[in-house]
Amino acid sequence: MVLCGNARGQEDEKDSLIAVISRAVHDSSLADAYTRLAIIHYENDPEQSVRYGMKALEKSEKLGARIRIARTCQAIGVAYDYGGNLDSCLYFLNRAIAICRDEKLPDKESHMVSDIALAHYLRGNYELALRNHLEALRLRQQFGDKRFIAISYNNIGLVYRSRKDFQNAIRYYKESLAIKEEMGDEKGILNTLINIGSAYQSNSQFDSALAFAQRAWERAFSLHLDNDILAAESNMAAAMVNLGRLDDAFPLLASVEKKAVAAGDKKSLLTIYETLGDAWKRRERLAEAQNIYLKGLDLASGNKRREYMEVFMRKLSATAYASGNYKMAWEYTDRGRLLRDSLWNEENSRQINEMSAVYESAEKEKQIETLNSQNKISLAEARARKRERNYFILSSFLLLAASAVAYMGYASNRKKKNMLNRQNAIIEQQLREKEFLVKEIHHRVKNNLQVISSLLSLQSRYITDEQALDAVRESRNRVHSMSMIHQNLYQEENLAGIEMKDYITRLCENLFQSYNISPSRVNLETDIDPVVMDVDLVVPMGLILNELVTNSLKYAFPGNRGGTIRILLKYTGNEFRLLVQDDGIGFPGETLPTKDASMGARLIRAFVQKLKGDMKAYNKQGAVVEIHFQQPGIEKS
Repeated sequence: MVLCGNARGQEDEKDSLIAVISRAVHDSSLADAYTRLAIIHYENDPEQSVRYGMKALEKSEKLGARIRIARTCQAIGVAYDYGGNLDSCLYFLNRAIAICRDEKLPDKESHMVSDIALAHYLRGNYELALRNHLEALRLRQQFGDKRFIAISYNNIGLVYRSRKDFQNAIRYYKESLAIKEEMGDEKGILNTLINIGSAYQSNSQFDSALAFAQRAWERAFSLHLDNDILAAESNMAAAMVNLGRLDDAFPLLASVEKKAVAAGDKKSLLTIYETLGDAWKRRERLAEAQNIYLKGLDLASGNKRREYMEVFMRKLSATAYASGNYKMAWEYTDRGRLLRDSLWNEENSRQINEMSAVYESAEKEKQIETLNSQNKISLAEARARKRERNYFILSSFLLLAASAVAYMGYASNRKKKNMLNRQNAIIEQQLREKEFLVKEIHHRVKNNLQVISSLLSLQSRYITDEQALDAVRESRNRVHSMSMIHQNLYQEENLAGIEMKDYITRLCENLFQSYNISPSRVNLETDIDPVVMDVDLVVPMGLILNELVTNSLKYAFPGNRGGTIRILLKYTGNEFRLLVQDDGIGFPGETLPTKDASMGARLIRAFVQKLKGDMKAYNKQGAVVEIHFQQPGIEKS
């Protein structure tokens, strides 16, 4: 059998390492050789990789070389990940991380945290993957290696894309792209350009998707990378079809289909068949569209790509219906429904497993923290005993040259100092524990609110009544406005309050996205003082803003009318002034209703009363709501 260059190189390296082991005398050489063998066997033979890693760990522990131990534990953890054993993977990676923290090596620690993030990502635990990727990014920003910072931004974008949060995915992809462009990382730039274009495509921003796909194609062409040229051309064709540029799309689709068939690229062919079928359908060539969709369905079925099977069945049903073949339309609808139910059940199971993993991870983190605290106490006690023994010996010598009175004074002073140090250490540890508990509480509240929001989102998929659907959406937005508060609190160092400018901006972005309002149609203007508010104030403030902005988005601009929403928050002395104004059609009765009021109006008045404020609502070239209330103790940020 003839091996390719990379495989042949690995075989030669294995032979070389085994030769080193056979003649090595020093444990350090053996440890390094076994570790390298563990890394080489990751993918093809995880069990053998673990065995080599354990031999390396034995030699490293014998040497007492902590850095070697950390590197070996990392290799074992990754091998267990490839073998599907998550618990053992996390155990060894966390052991490696603990050593790196003690040795103050944030660069090595960041790579191990990133390995943990990848292990969670591959199992669909996106929340834990995101937390660990963000921690890896924080560590990499400490030691300033731009290459790894760019990798972290790209990985975070991948997690957000998997969660279908395309806006955040694009934001982190662009952070990665900026660093790669600064470094001149040509292949990295190309990879991120393709990711950004795909995210824009998934987010229905087809102009931007086409622009980034064209940039990716130019770079792939200059680097002579055929697979990336094919990916970029597929994305360009999909964007062109969605933009209605069919004359440009058809020749490009014919070219990329030919390339994908020649390359045996089945993943690209699925996207190409979907796009080509859509193009024929837009031309009202339903027979051609049906034939292409059938090719896509056959390919997806042969590769057991059920998500694509569901897509093609849905499109075949719509095409058959448009052709008047209602029986075929029903058959594909029924088959697609069964697939959707199966996929939906799997997604539910994934989310439940993810929530369980988050909970179990929190419990394990608490156990690890407890064990670490116990170890630190034991170590401190051992060191204290050692110090006391040394002091006793020293004092014995001093007794020969000093008087009993001097010795007693010295011993008394030392005892007081040790007692003070122990008390200070206890106080500091208690403060850290309280801070951790407060953050954990906010984190769990945020998670619970997000679970409620997710359940409301899932439920909304099965509601056909527009009024009921609107009520569910408004409830989900109210829950999300409170969830954002607790998310800010556990992520920030200041646990006492929320920075209002950032909170209000993100709250409005979520509402615009929830109601599918483009910023090009309705413009948002803000004039917000940089203040930090206590959580007891932010909750009613957030819910008031949620209702007022929702009211403007729903009613102020009917019939795709454009306009502007303006939010002003000013703080003078100890008085707040909050103003929400739009230039839409205004209140129907010149003010907010008081009798038979909507749920939103009743909530606004109830929360204004909670703030002990007063409110004016009137029409002035649109609807205006102005709220004044006094609250002392607000911090300027």
